[in-house]
Parts: sequence; C-alpha cells; structure tokens
Amino acid sequence: MRALVARRLDGPDTIELIETDVPEPAAGQVRIRVTAAAVNPVDLAVSSGAPVDYGLTAAREQYGLGWDVAGVVDAVGPGAQFQRGTPVVGVADLLAQTLKTHAEYVVLNADTVTPAPQGMELESAATYGLNGLTALQAVKAIRGETVLITGAAGGVGGYAVELAST
Repeated sequence: MRALVARRLDGPDTIELIETDVPEPAAGQVRIRVTAAAVNPVDLAVSSGAPVDYGLTAAREQYGLGWDVAGVVDAVGPGAQFQRGTPVVGVADLLAQTLKTHAEYVVLNADTVTPAPQGMELESAATYGLNGLTALQAVKAIRGETVLITGAAGGVGGYAVELAST
C-alpha cells in the first residue's frame, strides 16, 4: 500500500510517498480502507519537527501523517465491535504512530472510530474528527459561560458555534 510519511523533519517538502505492507488490526482495533483523509495544520507541524522540538515524542525513523479519516471497515481485530463494510469516521490520535490516515489503509483503536453520518459523503465526513473534537473540548471547558468565538468560519470555529449554541 502507499502512505505519506515524514522521515526528515525539515518541513512539508520532505514528506515522502512510500510503499509498505498493509497493516493488520490487533485486539480492539479496526482496519479502514481510506476514502478520504483531511489535511490539518498539525500535519505540517509534524513534518517540521514540532513533536520532537517540544518533547511530545522521541525522534524516530518515520512519522505517520494524517489525523482525520473516513472510509470503510476492511478488517476487524478481536473484540472490536464493528462489521466489515461499515462506513466510518475516525481520528488517529497518537503522535507515535508510524502510519496514520494519509495512507490507503489505516489501523485505529475501535474507540476512536464511529459510524459515518448516514447520507453524508465520506469526503465531507473526513473533516469531522480533529476539528470537531477540538471544538467539543473547548466548549466543554467553558460550559455555562458567555463565549465569543472568533474565527467562526474556520474548521474548529464552525463546530464551536454549533456546539456552544446547544
């Protein structure tokens, strides 16, 4: 399979397209055949070395790229409560993964995956994960307070407006 990774942390120009084995899900994991994966600012930060610079992860040979994904469950590890063929969205939430969502297949912990919204194209659903979770965490942190959301037209801001108004 093909996947995008950063091996040299010198910025986005050093991102490489590699050939690698299709990953296999372990217990509590699912493998997703990727339909769409969003590009987030954190992907550029990873390729520029921010996780190492800030002590968030140790230096290593390869860093997987991509956090948000939408696709179809292709394989299920023991204990994962998904059926093959289920359209899903998910978040690759760990910096230490050597392969992430910018690949043809990705393995994620089942608790970071949920069925895709019915009737929504997977390409649109792929944008939910990181932006939606960031907005949800922010809104939960200020619950009950008056809030001004600047940048409401952006990825996180749009979700935050919707969540804060409920």
